[in-house]
Amino acid sequence: MRRRTYVAMVGTGALAGCVGQRGETTEEGTDGQEPTEQSTEQPTEETDSVGFQKLWENDLEDANPSSSDDVQLAADEETAYLGTKSELTALSLADGTEQWTLSLDTELAGVTIDDDGLYTLQDRTVQRIDPATGESRWAESAGAGTVQREGTNQGTVATTEEHVAAAGAGGVIVFEKASGELTAVLTERWGDPVRAWNGQFVVADDSTVTAYDPDGTAQWTIDDVPLTWSAPVAGSTFVGGDGKTFVGIDLDSGTQAWTTEVSNEFVRPLTAGTDDTVFLYPVFSAYTFYALDADTGAVRWKNDDSTSLDFPPVVLESAVLIPEVWDDLDEGVQACKPKTGEQIASSDEFDSFRGATGSGRTIVNYDERAVAYRL
Repeated sequence: MRRRTYVAMVGTGALAGCVGQRGETTEEGTDGQEPTEQSTEQPTEETDSVGFQKLWENDLEDANPSSSDDVQLAADEETAYLGTKSELTALSLADGTEQWTLSLDTELAGVTIDDDGLYTLQDRTVQRIDPATGESRWAESAGAGTVQREGTNQGTVATTEEHVAAAGAGGVIVFEKASGELTAVLTERWGDPVRAWNGQFVVADDSTVTAYDPDGTAQWTIDDVPLTWSAPVAGSTFVGGDGKTFVGIDLDSGTQAWTTEVSNEFVRPLTAGTDDTVFLYPVFSAYTFYALDADTGAVRWKNDDSTSLDFPPVVLESAVLIPEVWDDLDEGVQACKPKTGEQIASSDEFDSFRGATGSGRTIVNYDERAVAYRL
């Protein structure tokens, strides 16, 4: 398999250069109403890229995802793991050098990385992979049924210190990380969101949210909370939603902490989070980006730029990257301060990518090629 890697140093790289405040900030609480909208300025500088430094570009000739659903991504401090229907490739964050490529017999539905390994969800298989070599440590069936819905490659993989849970069409299934031994089947319904926290797995099933031990023992359950999606755990808060409603669950107490209503319909948003903020971007409805205070549910800021760019929010060391529309209607990406939405960098070079991941101050954008930029 042939790869071509280009290394370049272009653009500007100062984080201090603020181009304009694009986010709308609010101090209002969660009284069921959206904050009053405030006017924002559009950037007036006619520049292609401010605050981004292009590091490298790598052609991935066998990768040609048709949508963001075909892309599964993860990154650690040194490597970006880029997956499509047919292969999973590890690239060095520093220079784009290919570390290894793993051919896939079935579509990749989910991937995650932690200190112990790289974990994938494919059709009826959950697999632990050595992130340094691409070698499989174990691969186990998730039961008689498929773990991903026919015709889709959507799934979630979550890890605790000793266990990994895969969520797909067969429900939520838990395995021991060291051996691959199946320890529990938590639910049997497709689409149940699962997140890991403090050695447990938190699952939204129908109209309940339950915290499970890895052996399937339920620690607590909250009823009458219909959630169809969830965001990464922020601090000790599990955030999910359904339609125009966001809900926060306090994981320490097992109680519902807050509810926030918004004007936009959120069907299956792209999500990310920090210890205290959750970022939500809908992809099948109005394209309003929200940043929520994880403790209170208050809208910290939002961005109403309408764009069809399937660009997931990516959290780096000092910024969150979100879609942006320029004055000439070109689509691009902006880097904003996580708590205020203040823009610190922008670029229109991101308009053709199907997915993104990053670590530290480096972001990797991905479709039939991978391109890395540094903030």
